[in-house]
Amino acid sequence: MSAMYERGDIVSDTEDVFLSHLPPDTPVFQYNPQCDLQSLMPPVSPHDCFVVIKAFPSKALDELDEQLPGRLDYSLSLQTLILKMPCHPHEEAASRFEYLLMRLAEQMMATRRISCLGATRIDGEDRKKQADRAWSPIRQGHRFPTVALEVEYSQTAEKLQRDIAWWLLESKGRMRMGITINIKRGSGNIEIKSWVPAMSFPQHASTASQVAQRILMKRGGNGQEPTIQGGDLIIPFQYLFLNEPREGEGDFVFTQDMLLHDIAELIWAAIDEGNA
Repeated sequence: MSAMYERGDIVSDTEDVFLSHLPPDTPVFQYNPQCDLQSLMPPVSPHDCFVVIKAFPSKALDELDEQLPGRLDYSLSLQTLILKMPCHPHEEAASRFEYLLMRLAEQMMATRRISCLGATRIDGEDRKKQADRAWSPIRQGHRFPTVALEVEYSQTAEKLQRDIAWWLLESKGRMRMGITINIKRGSGNIEIKSWVPAMSFPQHASTASQVAQRILMKRGGNGQEPTIQGGDLIIPFQYLFLNEPREGEGDFVFTQDMLLHDIAELIWAAIDEGNA
């Protein structure tokens, strides 16, 4: 399978919304059913990498779903597939966040009421996508989660906002909150945002969401301690479960101590290992 384009700009006018926030050096390939998709895997990288495959038939996506490397994001109308290859810090962030959420659920004896969707593929009207993690009440019979997590460790912070906005818009109110974790390249600072649907559902995904909380964690340098701004992160109970809490239940509160010591410090350790 050979690259279609050598230039930095990988986006045509019709693909602007779908591809515009990928790194400019993202490799682009033409689908070839005779080639092994695993051959597209980039070299091991300390940060997230992306691959674009054009002219990728939707039938092939369904047939190869379990064999695709990385997280998938597919446009049916463009027949274009984006594969995201998560790095170690990325996966550390997603796994630790889910661990804390389930630990909080265990404290209120609610773990058996949560369906952990992981990176289950969700099919929208014109887009098929995987989140990094997603959760929903069990036995709800809906294809969209109620809370989803997207993580990024690359140079594409804008893509996080567009991705989480798509979840909120496409679910038509089913998804109540999105969480983004943006690990900044260079500084290693970590920005966590919670997103909720805009007051009305606009036609464009980029304006379908608004920030509910913003938390920034900065690494300490030259002997300085790390810092955190923005308070505790709160996922309201009813956002995940779609009903009011019962006795002994309540909101999911990720305290500043949890965010800093149970998530951020482990992400930073993974970054240091990758840079060693």
